[in-house]
Amino acid sequence: MLGEIPDLAEDLSDARTRQTRFGAVDYRTRNGAREQRLPFNPAAAQVEDHLQAVLVSWVRLVCEQRGVAYDGAVSIGGMAEWLQRNIIALAMTEGVEEAPAQIGAAIEAAEVIVCPPVDIAAADAELVVRARAVRLNAAGIGKLAEQLGEGYRNLTVRRVRTLRATGLIRPVPGPWSPDWPELFVVGEVLDAHRALPTRQRVKDA
Repeated sequence: MLGEIPDLAEDLSDARTRQTRFGAVDYRTRNGAREQRLPFNPAAAQVEDHLQAVLVSWVRLVCEQRGVAYDGAVSIGGMAEWLQRNIIALAMTEGVEEAPAQIGAAIEAAEVIVCPPVDIAAADAELVVRARAVRLNAAGIGKLAEQLGEGYRNLTVRRVRTLRATGLIRPVPGPWSPDWPELFVVGEVLDAHRALPTRQRVKDA
């Protein structure tokens, strides 16, 4: 995963400054005059900041615990390359078992921005990124899925329960009142939904 980050960081930077275009742009204002869009993608910036924060936290932890000095470039790609060169020190750092999940989640969020699935429109991709960290119950996720584009059309309450039953998603730890519905991290549900093929219903002729 660390080896993928330098190229991904470049693509993410392009997406943040809207050098990568996935859809149509606004050509005219209300009075008909042409207007240049602000060259900034807030969703890409948010994802880029999160990826950087994750890498900074692990670089700092390795330096503090293993007594090494950071000598890499001050960039997302530079930190990823440094961690890759110092992979043994990272592996010996306390709490490293959490690193793959944290880094992997940050990469997945970035990939949604720089390379959205073919069945998700560009506008929907930004909404998906903002929704990933939200915690909702099955009914709330079903309602949210209606706004996330064609790729999540089949993410219903029943689908969430199926993903729960198969063990692909787990509810957020409580404590909850016994009569409260289970809450799930939306990003985990979206990933599980796309990973598990839906069963197609075929009508008899």
